Amino acid sequence: MLDLLLIASLLIFYLLGLACLALAQDKHWKELNVYSQRQAWTTPIGWGSLALSLLLAWAYQGAAFGSLFWVLLLPPSGYALAFTLAWRPQWLRPLARLLSR
Repeated sequence: MLDLLLIASLLIFYLLGLACLALAQDKHWKELNVYSQRQAWTTPIGWGSLALSLLLAWAYQGAAFGSLFWVLLLPPSGYALAFTLAWRPQWLRPLARLLSR
C-alpha cells in the first residue's frame, strides 16, 4: 500500500511540475484566459515539484534505480500534459487560478 501511495504522489508531483513549467510560458497562460498576470513563482514551483518527485523516487527505489525510474516517467507524463494542453487546456485552469493568487 505504501508503494502505491509513493508512486501516486511521485506521478502527481511530476505532472504538477511539468504543468507549472508549461504555465510559465505566456502562450499557455494566455490560452487559459486567466486575466491576471502570471506570477514569477510559477517556474520555481515547477522545478521544486520536479525535485520533490525525484526525492520521492530515490526514497522509493534508491538513488540508482530511482533516478532511472524518474527519467522513465518523463515520456508518459509529458505526453499526458501535451495532450491535455492540446485538447482540454481548461482542465489546467484551476491550477492557473491557484498560481495567480
